[in-house]
Amino acid sequence: YKLDKIDRQLLYEMSIGTKMKELPNIIPMSLAGLEKRKKQLKVLLKVKDNTDRELILKAKEKGFI
Repeated sequence: YKLDKIDRQLLYEMSIGTKMKELPNIIPMSLAGLEKRKKQLKVLLKVKDNTDRELILKAKEKGFI
């Protein structure tokens, strides 16, 4: 898996409970861009339930958070 700095920061912020609408203030990207990255991460990490919680658990399991 290749995750860049923004992917890792997105996963971290989601894991500490930051709301998606607050993320553009923290990560220099648009909300649409962040949503797209989140969707790509779910595909990359093979998230079955398609939930944010499942994405965070998979990322922790793989050692990204």
